[in-house]
Amino acid sequence: MIVEESQLPIRIIVRNIDGVDTILEEIEPHSKYQNLILFLACLIISVPAADASSVGAYNITLTQDYVKATALCSCGSCDYTYHTSAFKNYCPHCKSYGNFIFNPKGVPEGEWTCTKCGSDYCAADGYEKMPNSKYRLIPYNEPETQTHTVSSTNVNDLMIDMDKYKDNNFLNFNQFNRNNLMDQE
Repeated sequence: MIVEESQLPIRIIVRNIDGVDTILEEIEPHSKYQNLILFLACLIISVPAADASSVGAYNITLTQDYVKATALCSCGSCDYTYHTSAFKNYCPHCKSYGNFIFNPKGVPEGEWTCTKCGSDYCAADGYEKMPNSKYRLIPYNEPETQTHTVSSTNVNDLMIDMDKYKDNNFLNFNQFNRNNLMDQE
């Protein structure tokens, strides 16, 4: 692409909030660099930038006790695949509890940021995102939830208790299905 003399000087234009264009600066580049500047400007405009929604973390949980997310590694210490990690809501840098927020700067992979001291931690592995930092978030083990198994006897008792309700069409349908199920056993 060749820059014609009518296109010079190059104007840097800023569009204000009210929609009015303002000429910020006029530049008269050296003729050797005119084509290069035009090429770079076109390249910058045509290459889409990655944003937080293009990659993204998910399953984000933030409580007073812990933080949890499924995210890509943003610090480079582990592979670039999704990791689900939970950490205590405690910043080892400033030794404060309950001050994390998720990804206030919109990092594509996601990160935990302490609102007290501003430290950033990788959401995938918990390492602070500073070169040679010794800080890492403390892994959090969620308490196991108790499960109750229901035996077939309990289910039958529950179905019999439903006979107390007055919706006869519903009960007749269930009575028919219950009898068929018991015949199949």
